[in-house]
Amino acid sequence: MYPEIHVLSFISAALSLAPLIWYFRARNIAAVAIGMWLSVTNLTYAIDALVWAGDADIRASVWCDISTSLITGSHIALPAACLSICVHLERLACFCQTSTPQAKRRRITFECLMCFGLPLLYIALHLVVQPRRFDLFYGFGCRPATFPTIATIFLVMIPPLLLTVATIVCAGIAWRQFLVHGVQFYGKRGSISSLTRNLYLRLVGMALLEAVLSAALIAVVMWGVLSPGLAPIRYMSRNLSEVLVRGPEAITNTVQIVLVIEWSMAVVQSIVFFGLFACRMDVVRDGWALIRSFLQTLRGFNPSGILGRGASEQSSTR
Repeated sequence: MYPEIHVLSFISAALSLAPLIWYFRARNIAAVAIGMWLSVTNLTYAIDALVWAGDADIRASVWCDISTSLITGSHIALPAACLSICVHLERLACFCQTSTPQAKRRRITFECLMCFGLPLLYIALHLVVQPRRFDLFYGFGCRPATFPTIATIFLVMIPPLLLTVATIVCAGIAWRQFLVHGVQFYGKRGSISSLTRNLYLRLVGMALLEAVLSAALIAVVMWGVLSPGLAPIRYMSRNLSEVLVRGPEAITNTVQIVLVIEWSMAVVQSIVFFGLFACRMDVVRDGWALIRSFLQTLRGFNPSGILGRGASEQSSTR
């Protein structure tokens, strides 16, 4: 349906990976997590668009279970990572951050819990309002199934929005601390761990932009889920072996808009992530080497061979 989806998604996945070498060396776990989640999300959309480019037949169900969980987790992982970045920068700006090994371990542990532990909890909470195994859309592939109820708003929609609000507040505080205290960044000359004023401001800007874009995505997803109208959760019939299949004739304008925005938002966020921080020469050099290796791998990529083509399941609902 949209042949450009898999092309732009593969490129965006590579762009998201490019700055990770520098961030990993700097032990910036939150920034690494943003790149990883964006790359995984783009790869998921690209593979789905390739496998289900011309049909909506049920196959690779295990892949759909994994991909829908990753899509769900990314909705909260990105704002959580942005909040972690702003918390770290605010502590740096007010001189609360120490450089002892214990402090670094605490920060890394906190960021790992926020960027990877919290998404696991969020995926588990989504199961409460998941009526079926997954939804399958012609030309787009698998997407999480969510029942439109009040519990969905509180368990699935509000948590990412709260993290976005917290990120905006924390970014404002970090910016104010930067202006008030005139933060002096220092480090060994040429050290990869040194933080310059320019990099500090770009980190704040990136976290803020990524969080706002994530909030916009959640708002669109909320609109798509709740557009049929709210229903009491007692009306939800749970059947985790059922798959809702939507062919081209069953995809309404609202559903199509939501699917396109979901995909395009991942591309935009990847461009923002790459564009703000891949302008350092060392990042560009290492990043392009990674991209070349990534693209060479894709030349022999066969999604159908990897995922397999299982027999169509009879539990689908058309």
